[in-house]
Amino acid sequence: MKVVLVVPDGVGIRNFLYTRFLDLLAAEAEVVAWHVLPEHVLATQEGRAVRFEPLPYVREGLAARVFRQAKIYSQLHWRYEEDAAEVMLRFRRPSGGALARTVGHAAHLLGRLAPTPEGAAWLDRSHASSVSGGVGNGDLAPFEGFLRREKPDAVFCTHQRASRAVPALLAARRLGIPTATFIYSWDNLPKGRMAVHADHFLVWSDAMRSELLLYYPEIDPGRVHVVGTPQFEPHLDPRLAVPRDEFLGGLGLDPARPVVCFSGDDEMTSPFDPAYLSDLASLSDPPQILFRRAPTDVSGRYSEVLARFPEIAVCDPAWRAGEGDWTQVAPLPEDLGLLANVARHCDAVVNLGSTMGLDFALFDKPAVYVAYNPPGCGDWDVMDLYRLPHFRCVHRLQPVLWARSAGDLGGQVRRALSNPAEKSEARGRWLREVVAFPPDRASERCAGAVMEMAR
Repeated sequence: MKVVLVVPDGVGIRNFLYTRFLDLLAAEAEVVAWHVLPEHVLATQEGRAVRFEPLPYVREGLAARVFRQAKIYSQLHWRYEEDAAEVMLRFRRPSGGALARTVGHAAHLLGRLAPTPEGAAWLDRSHASSVSGGVGNGDLAPFEGFLRREKPDAVFCTHQRASRAVPALLAARRLGIPTATFIYSWDNLPKGRMAVHADHFLVWSDAMRSELLLYYPEIDPGRVHVVGTPQFEPHLDPRLAVPRDEFLGGLGLDPARPVVCFSGDDEMTSPFDPAYLSDLASLSDPPQILFRRAPTDVSGRYSEVLARFPEIAVCDPAWRAGEGDWTQVAPLPEDLGLLANVARHCDAVVNLGSTMGLDFALFDKPAVYVAYNPPGCGDWDVMDLYRLPHFRCVHRLQPVLWARSAGDLGGQVRRALSNPAEKSEARGRWLREVVAFPPDRASERCAGAVMEMAR
């Protein structure tokens, strides 16, 4: 058996190259990684039972670009009332240069003209046709040539968002090779149609399976596989655990005192994170603070706050940017243990609605979600984020504490630290709804689903 693993950017590396997935798959089949990985990531893979081959680059044509964005708008207008899609439409307002804005406006108009399941499916087919060469400048020849030489039994893409992966999966489907993709994050499906459309889909949970079938009623339910997500496996790996004294002491923190992690979001999602960090550090009798920025946030926007509060310990993600665009930003293997020990040894986490709440829930640790607008935020509204569909289960289960104002933040942090078990039952229900259990067996389930498809 042979499986081609499509790795179109740095996003899927953590789940599928740095976990047990690749070794489990390689034990059952010959594995070829078709990739755009930077050299520093390839260097970490020496000695693995996998062959790495570069993924060809084909510039996305204007027609393909318009159709790819149009199908996102189509789904948002189709699910408008149910999914608070007006918020996501604001996030997706056309921006950038003249060409980017023109493409965005054309895509939005096309999507508004097809706000139905049938319209979204038609735009999916039109996007595939434009990439394949039926419209625009698409060209599948180098992808089909590679697949004809390799003759794989299956092609698996590490996530569904990357346009770089579209020609590879279309070529495989044209040649009759089974394809699959992984839904990368718990918030991806409501935000619009996926770029990559495959024969099979690997999802986090039964809830995500239902969500996928809601947005894609044309998909055969038998082709949706509940596998969990490998991203949480390192948290439960005892080989990566570092003693509390060693980990916190190495960051200049007192292991005998509580530590609160402030985890940053990306700049677009939470542009006022520095203000929230400042509010946390300005509390009367503030806790010890460990700050971890979002891995892809390479801005200097926290510099002023960190200069004012030098007592904040900084634990930056072990990610590195390669040459080229943001797709070359990728984690190093050591970040798995780094994040696992942040969640293991910090006593609570504060942020704006990120998945770090789930990371901490794995250790039954409390999370405080900030839910107030800082001064000077203009028409930006923090509650827009919490109106997005993936937060419905959070509002229903209430597994986190909410800081509704800067004045409320201190009380909620003290509440989390003084009574960490308060939300324990709700955190457990949240985890089990979002992630398939046991979470440390996700790699086995992913590899098993890919091999079942290949056979």
